[in-house]
Amino acid sequence: MIILRNMRQNQLKKRIKREPKDFIVKEVAHFDLSPNGEFSYYLLEKENRNTLDVLEEVSAKVGIPLFEFGFSGLKDKRAKTTQYISIRGGPEAKLTGKGWKLKFIGKGTKGIEMGEAEGNHFIIKIYDVNPTRFEAGIELIRKMGFANYFGEQRFSCDIYSRKPIGRLLLEGRIEEALREYFTQSPNPFKMKRLRKLWGRWQLFLTEATHLSKRERAAIKVLMKKKDPFKAFKVLPKNIKLMFFFSYQSMLWNRMLKRLVKKHLPHFEAPFVIDGRLCFYKDYAKFFDTLKELEIPYISEEALDRTPDFIKSEMERIIEEEGLRDRLNATVENIKVFSSGKRKAVVFPRKLKITERGGNWVRLKFFLPSGSYATILLRKAFYFTP
Repeated sequence: MIILRNMRQNQLKKRIKREPKDFIVKEVAHFDLSPNGEFSYYLLEKENRNTLDVLEEVSAKVGIPLFEFGFSGLKDKRAKTTQYISIRGGPEAKLTGKGWKLKFIGKGTKGIEMGEAEGNHFIIKIYDVNPTRFEAGIELIRKMGFANYFGEQRFSCDIYSRKPIGRLLLEGRIEEALREYFTQSPNPFKMKRLRKLWGRWQLFLTEATHLSKRERAAIKVLMKKKDPFKAFKVLPKNIKLMFFFSYQSMLWNRMLKRLVKKHLPHFEAPFVIDGRLCFYKDYAKFFDTLKELEIPYISEEALDRTPDFIKSEMERIIEEEGLRDRLNATVENIKVFSSGKRKAVVFPRKLKITERGGNWVRLKFFLPSGSYATILLRKAFYFTP
C-alpha cells in the first residue's frame, strides 16, 4: 500500500517541482493596519523550506512561542513561496535564515487565521506533457472549473501512513498514531529502518534527522515518561489539528467523488489518499446543482441540515467508518469532527499557458484560499475526452 502511494505521488511529482523555481506561489491577503495593535504582520518568503520548520526557526530567533503565531495556510516545500504571518508581540524587524526571509509590514488588532487569505497566484512549469491532451484539459477547466478536492498537501501527515493518524487517535491508539507520524518518509528503506528502531530511542533520534525540535521533544517525553498521551500533548496544536483535518478531508473527498461518479460523465485520476479521484468532463443536468453546491464536512451538526442526496452519501460513509457514536468525540479537548462547508466546484481565474517548450509548458492562474493547484493539474494531466 505504501509503495503504491509513493507511485501515485511520483506520477505528479516527476512532472512538477524539479526545481523550487518551477513552482511559484504568492499569497494574496488584506489586513487592517493599526499602529497600536498587539499583532505584528510579516511577509514570509521561502524557498525549498517547509512552512512549520521555518516558523519554528523564527520562534527561536524572536523568543516567542509558536502558539502566538498565525498563518492562513501551509505552503509547498519544494517551491518559491510568499505568504503572510502574524506574531503576537512580534518585533519590528527583518529576519533571515536558511532559505527564508521575514519582512515586517505593520501591526493590527487580530492574528491571521487558517484560510483567511483571499487566495494564491501560481506560476508553474510542467514537464513531460502531451500538449494536445493537456491543453484540452486546461480548456475544460477554464469553461467548467474542477471538482474542489483537497490536495495532497492537506494529507502530508498521512501520505505514507498505513492508516489515517486522526483515525488512530479517535480510536485511542495514541502510541500507534505517534509511530505512524514519526516514522514516515518518502524513502521506503528509511521508513522501514525508523519503524524497526521505534522504542530504541537514542538510535531512533539519531536516524530521524527530519524531525523538528518540538517533535524530538515529544519523543524524549515518550522515552522518559513512557506515556504516549503526554508525548502527544507536547506536539504543537496546529500539528494535532492537522491529524483530524486530514482524516475529515479524506472523508469529504470521498463524498464529492461519489457525487461526481454517480451523476456526471467523468474520468478517474490516481491520488495519494483513498485510491482515486473522479473528475467530471462534460455538462449534465446535475452540474448546475454541483457548481453552486457547498458540501458540509461530516459532523453531528451536518446530519441535521443537509440535502437528502448528500446526506445519503454521508450516512454511508459514517456506517463504513463506524463513526455513528463518535461524531462528538474529542481528543485532548480538540473536536475530531468540526463543522463547516466547502464549495464542490472551483473556477480558477486568469488561467492561461504563458510559455511552451519542447515537452513543457508554463501555467499561470489564481485560486481562492483553500483550493489546490495540484488538483487542477491532476485534472489536466489525466483528462480523457
